[in-house]
Amino acid sequence: MNRAPSPTGYRVITADEAEARFAAAADLQYPYQEFTDEQEIRLYEGGLHVVGNLEREGDDDWAPCNVIVDGDLTVDGDIEWWDSAGGNFLLVTGDVRVRNVLLSGCPDVVVRGDLTATGSVQGHHGDDGGFLTVKGLLRADLVIGTLYFNLDLGRPPEALLIADQYRTTCPVDFTDEELDDLVLPELLDKDERADEHEIADALRAGRPVLRPGVRRPAR
Repeated sequence: MNRAPSPTGYRVITADEAEARFAAAADLQYPYQEFTDEQEIRLYEGGLHVVGNLEREGDDDWAPCNVIVDGDLTVDGDIEWWDSAGGNFLLVTGDVRVRNVLLSGCPDVVVRGDLTATGSVQGHHGDDGGFLTVKGLLRADLVIGTLYFNLDLGRPPEALLIADQYRTTCPVDFTDEELDDLVLPELLDKDERADEHEIADALRAGRPVLRPGVRRPAR
């Protein structure tokens, strides 16, 4: 994967400052303090507004930095955060407003306020190292968590939730095992299984991913 550079306007802080000011480790599963010699911590103070997409920096598996946004994060496009190796984190102390949130691999993404997506939220291929934590309310059309991706939600989301019930902290509407029967046929692979990468591509393009008539079950 090739990712764009981080937005400008940050300063690099130490792990000691990240703990003293933000108690970062309190909400993170990723032991970032063990990797400070290899990953810097970039701090955006006073919030951050990104006109396009916000993407994890780096063109290989190892993330060169972790990111803290002190305040609200507004992204006019999508947040795409990923990790295929040791891990990395994105921590937002306020609210997040975005189109889609597309996570894969083992990133640790924490929102201490509300997360509002006009589109959808997807996490996949987590291998139990991928986490999305939302302390406030998550609002979206659709939330999908599959392939050992963990969803730590402070409240039941205002969204159709399809996820692994054993890796999600609130009741799901459909389990990840039911996803194959819910997505559009063109988003299935040759084995008739839901293809997470095709789903992500559809979300980026603003195309529907679920078959007509799929609705939240009555509770």
